[in-house]
Amino acid sequence: MVESRAPTVTQSGSITSSEAQRNISNDDDTITAALDDPYALRDSKRADVTRKSILIDYPHGKSRKIKKYYNRQNALIDSYLGSADEEALEHEDALKNGGKVKFAIYGSSTVNFFLFIIQLYAAVSTGSLSLFGTAADAFMDLVSSIVMLITSRLASKPNIKKFPVGRKRVETVGIILFCALMTTVAVELIVESARSLGDGPRNDDSLKIIPLIFVGIAIFSKGCMFIYCFLLRRYPAAAIFMQDHRNDIVVNVFGLIMSIVGTHFKKVWFLDPAGAICIACLILFSWASTAFEHMWYLVGKTAPQDFLNKLVYVSVTHDPKILKIDTARAYHAGDKYYVEVDVIMGQEEKLKTTHDVAERLQRKLEGLADVERAFVHVDYDGIHDITEEHKPLYSPQEVKAPLLERMKEKLPFKHRVREVPDGGSV
Repeated sequence: MVESRAPTVTQSGSITSSEAQRNISNDDDTITAALDDPYALRDSKRADVTRKSILIDYPHGKSRKIKKYYNRQNALIDSYLGSADEEALEHEDALKNGGKVKFAIYGSSTVNFFLFIIQLYAAVSTGSLSLFGTAADAFMDLVSSIVMLITSRLASKPNIKKFPVGRKRVETVGIILFCALMTTVAVELIVESARSLGDGPRNDDSLKIIPLIFVGIAIFSKGCMFIYCFLLRRYPAAAIFMQDHRNDIVVNVFGLIMSIVGTHFKKVWFLDPAGAICIACLILFSWASTAFEHMWYLVGKTAPQDFLNKLVYVSVTHDPKILKIDTARAYHAGDKYYVEVDVIMGQEEKLKTTHDVAERLQRKLEGLADVERAFVHVDYDGIHDITEEHKPLYSPQEVKAPLLERMKEKLPFKHRVREVPDGGSV
């Protein structure tokens, strides 16, 4: 068990809530302040985090690292104390920016459609392999945009009968499909470019001005959509389109340069297919890494330690009847987290009391911005092995001794208690 004034624990640990109630006096203002900030975390915030003030307080320290430390500490304290308002802020943000996110999705899809037509014309007109690479990228963008539209629509319309916990994870699946399509076109482009390198230089070296203007229009349009999606990057769908537009800008600029140089200068004819290979490798690496990241979200990757500490803080300050926090877990179930918290309450408490406290805590945890669902379990014993709770009923493994007995066995010899024949102990 861990008892601490500041709630910082790992995924499995316990913390007492008595400290959270200790400084409450009879004065109304003091009671309100203590309930709002029972650990007096506001007193730990540093108001002045400028480099000048840090150098005065720490003349021999590394000011950059110290400033980073205090900025992080202030952000964590604000996150802890503002956790009660996250649900309201998220709802307000959805009302305010929901239309903007939809515009980013539909606008990006429309831009991808017209840019595919423009870039296909430019590639066919010039015969440049680099421009064919950008056209293939635009086509896959169009197909992937349709996938993102479908998955975003499914995620926003839950079917409780068929999908009791909603369809939010469909958006993550859509992102992985998006990445799979983009990596497929990248591999195909590498193969075709390698074949072109083997065939040698082309005889036709003409490059018309109109296709180049069209490619310039494509780059400008992608730049505008990138800026717009960048401002909304905290939303998953907008973030993935932002990454798509960023890659397309690099791909189109690089492809345009390689096409012009490789076509006009016969001695470096190989720059056109070589540029296409570079474009394909960039696409492949970018989207493969994104797919790998979101794959772990579906598998159930754990939340960062700062978020786990926040769960402990919210739970331990929820109600004075919660004596300790035994376990706090959070893991990805798509883009957001599933949360499991085990709280310790007195065994003399009535069932109604424990149920009401746990239900209110569950509702509070589900109000956090990054939480999809929360599960709160109530126990009266804080000394037990949490790994034994979800094992199969008929496990072939040997049954372990209780945790308390195993802890006694690991104590140094002088602290052990042994029974003697006469009934005493040594």
